[in-house]
Amino acid sequence: MSDAKSRYGAADVRYVTAFQSEASPARLHFALALADTHWEPADRERLTVLDIGCGRGVTARLLAAANPGWDVVGLDLQPVHIVEAREGAAAAGIANARFLEMDVAELDEAGFAAQLPEADIVLCWGVWTWVPDAVREGIVRLLKSRLKPGGIVLMAYNALPGFSDAVVMQRLIEEACRDVRGTPHERGAAAFEAIEALKEAGAHYLPIEQVLGHILASAKRSPSYMVHEWLTSFWRPAYHADVAKALVPARLEFGGSANPSRSLPSLQLTPAQRQVIENAPAGIHRETLADMFLQRRFRADIFVRGRRPARPLALAEIQVALGMAAEVLDTSVTTSSGEATLKDEHNAILGAALAEGPRSLGDLAALPGLGDLTLPEIGLMLVESGAAHPLWRPIDHDPAAVAHSARSNEALLTILAGEPGTGGAVLGGRGGEADGSDE
Repeated sequence: MSDAKSRYGAADVRYVTAFQSEASPARLHFALALADTHWEPADRERLTVLDIGCGRGVTARLLAAANPGWDVVGLDLQPVHIVEAREGAAAAGIANARFLEMDVAELDEAGFAAQLPEADIVLCWGVWTWVPDAVREGIVRLLKSRLKPGGIVLMAYNALPGFSDAVVMQRLIEEACRDVRGTPHERGAAAFEAIEALKEAGAHYLPIEQVLGHILASAKRSPSYMVHEWLTSFWRPAYHADVAKALVPARLEFGGSANPSRSLPSLQLTPAQRQVIENAPAGIHRETLADMFLQRRFRADIFVRGRRPARPLALAEIQVALGMAAEVLDTSVTTSSGEATLKDEHNAILGAALAEGPRSLGDLAALPGLGDLTLPEIGLMLVESGAAHPLWRPIDHDPAAVAHSARSNEALLTILAGEPGTGGAVLGGRGGEADGSDE
């Protein structure tokens, strides 16, 4: 670990609290079914999850608490993250989550096999953009060694070309704080003062006002997030095509987006744009080409080790439950041209049906009065708007399970309440939101 700090720009600064809802197995299953990608674990109650760069273990702990039959393993370089994650799991009575201090750049495939179980799901959220090639190569070795055939990887990263407007700014931040003495927080604050001065003086090569405003506000609200996000010489947003190519040695194929509404061509692209993509030369990667139109700054991609088409009824069988009061059901989804939503009469029909309890998407699509909507449209608008949530299993009212979940929530809130998250909420949002991204 002696040279770890040279490989990770913010290796001595605690990260902010954050939970990624995209890591929910129900959301992963829904997103893949919508993308016509098969993912049907043989036993949903006995899965193994590896969380690379788990930070303080919030996502790993919540997944373990909600799925007591799972084996959840969090990996992180920082000892302070690992000890906090372990203490938090112990306080919540979570016995099926463990946390390991690990530098993935140091291990070969055999080394990973000696320390880690085979995984059904690997999470790699907010890591790829911020680490050097040695670490990226270590991640690929881990995936090649430990991901089961049929397993999935959630890979989230700052994406090009959407993040290209921040490349110059990040270089200026790094140079501005390079010779400044003080803590990382103090050095970062000095760098952002320089950026604000450039903005006020009318510098051309900075992000647009909306994006830069988010970045500056986030830096002031959460210095730790600012340090991790920007004060590293390894910060490199990536094209989807390059990420997909890097994962080929691990035999991974792109399965779909964990945020499907932000990438669905029929929702986000005009007919002319879709035609350009359809008629593009074969050598141009379709996802990267779509990103030319979507202005997508952050990608949450799901890769599969052995991609197959989804079963014909996979999407129809997914159960969903209300995410808000039926009488105010709002199915609005942001698109590149504004808000898209279902008609009021459609919302009324869906809200009334779901108010009676969870329903399958197939059952909802068969309701009278929804004949002009397709099954994918109903699923996408309900789930992506937050009007309904996909279920991984039938709702369990077992008192012991409820008590276990309540203890987990209480422990998280007791330890973490009041801390700023990546998106400004108590337990954070997604990486990228503080930068004004759409995804």
